[in-house]
Amino acid sequence: MSSEEEKLTALYARRQEILKDLSEVDTSIKHLENEIQMKATEAARRTIDENKSGNVDLDRVNEVIANCVRDATGLRDALKVVEACRYVQEFGKEDDAARQKITFRNVFMQECIRHALNLSNDANGSELMQHLVPLLRSGTVSATMGDVSYDPTTNEHGLSEVLLLISELSADIVSVACNTNGARVSQRIIDALCTHEEFDVYTKLLEPSIVDVAKDINGNHSLSKLIISSRFCQLGDTNKSTSGAVAIYERIFRQIADNCLDICKNRQGCCIIQKCLQHAPDPYHTTIINTVLNNSLKLVQDPFGNYVVQFILDKQQEIDSANRDDGHDGAMPKAPNYTNQIIRQMLHHVAELSCNKFSSNVIEKCLRTSSPDVRQLLVDELTAPHVLPKLLTDSFANYVIQTAISTASDDGQLTQLRDAIIPLQSLLKNSPYGVKIESKLSRRHREAARRLLKKKEVITSVTQAPAQQEPLLPPYMPPQGMPAIPMISPDASMGQQVSFTNMNADMTSFLQPQRMIGMPFVLQGQQMISIPNGPPPSFAMSMINSSGLPEYR
Repeated sequence: MSSEEEKLTALYARRQEILKDLSEVDTSIKHLENEIQMKATEAARRTIDENKSGNVDLDRVNEVIANCVRDATGLRDALKVVEACRYVQEFGKEDDAARQKITFRNVFMQECIRHALNLSNDANGSELMQHLVPLLRSGTVSATMGDVSYDPTTNEHGLSEVLLLISELSADIVSVACNTNGARVSQRIIDALCTHEEFDVYTKLLEPSIVDVAKDINGNHSLSKLIISSRFCQLGDTNKSTSGAVAIYERIFRQIADNCLDICKNRQGCCIIQKCLQHAPDPYHTTIINTVLNNSLKLVQDPFGNYVVQFILDKQQEIDSANRDDGHDGAMPKAPNYTNQIIRQMLHHVAELSCNKFSSNVIEKCLRTSSPDVRQLLVDELTAPHVLPKLLTDSFANYVIQTAISTASDDGQLTQLRDAIIPLQSLLKNSPYGVKIESKLSRRHREAARRLLKKKEVITSVTQAPAQQEPLLPPYMPPQGMPAIPMISPDASMGQQVSFTNMNADMTSFLQPQRMIGMPFVLQGQQMISIPNGPPPSFAMSMINSSGLPEYR
């Protein structure tokens, strides 16, 4: 056996020993995990036993909550209890058996509210809270912790379990919103808000941390949910609630408007600003959009701020209609043109911005959404001789040139681009983007030629005299020596000649119907043929004798 084979055999043997050791390590790990799980279970049981109050319902609820946090089996059992509470809440009036469980339902709800912070931040507990929060009763007065005598099927006294939950979380409501598991619970709480009192308490707790929540990767979802909530947007619809709604809106939108630029430049914050542009009431809407427009030159070069500017370019009509006052009876004021205001900020910087990774997307959007006159200003800057060579070979600006070719609104703009690019074909051949630019130029040139040809065809068809109507029968040349019978044309004049064989040459045509042996003699199309006028010849035996009839003997 060679030395290489011996080394290979030794390596195989070593690998087998390592695999055996790994197997033993895996067994030890599983054994220790089981021991830790058993100790945790025993500790949880001891805690439950120590905290037993003698109230059967309360002890059962605490056991369900503890098991829910511990494992998936406990979570399934807890969700079954939630469904039982839903049944009690919906059918407690009709079903006596369900009505007897109202007290247990109230105990379960209040104990979950008592442990809301720990449950919301736990993976299993968060799932339980997401199913439980939609069942909480809404009202104007907070329910009292420990009082389980109220009837959730009627809620005559307007007791609010939602207010009880918000009050229990209190200052921790921001930490729940910014937690990975708690963010979903926070969104369910926002969905459950119904009354002014609930919105008022929630926004007071959220107000000091609005900017932090808007920029948080988890918290921004809760704030976005609040801004687009239909109940939140309709708070000021009635005269009775106008003053309260103004205070609630100010707590949310004042902070956002004052920190608009900072929020725009954040990955999550730029999404919040877009929601505010659609749903924020005045004067906060005007403040936010004016701040964005006045700083658009800075924002278009920002990795996240450029999305806010693009949103305004895309959604100008939606943003404007969301901010209009429908209460005016007279003519509506002319809507401001946000696209032109943004382009005005970027003029004389178009070539520079086209070479930027983020602002080049905004320039392309401006080319697509602007009017032809405003687009011409952009094309003029893009085709300037001292910047075009750089733009054609730049990794970002070449897309701007392609978009300019695709969006050229008339033959003048297309000709201007083509005349500026063609002398630089040597640059395009050496550029990886030249093929696409030339392809777009060729396509637009073919489209323009096709439109011009179609236009000429339309003009020709309109100005050209109508073609002479073709005769019903094709022209026909009779054989030599065969007499022709004239036909009557549609205008009652003699038309083209048609020959009939086996007819005498002295037959004449006539216009008036004639009779032959007492019956009209006509051809289809009112073409009639007659025999010579005059009385028929008298019959004589000589006619028979002179004929070629055979003789019969």
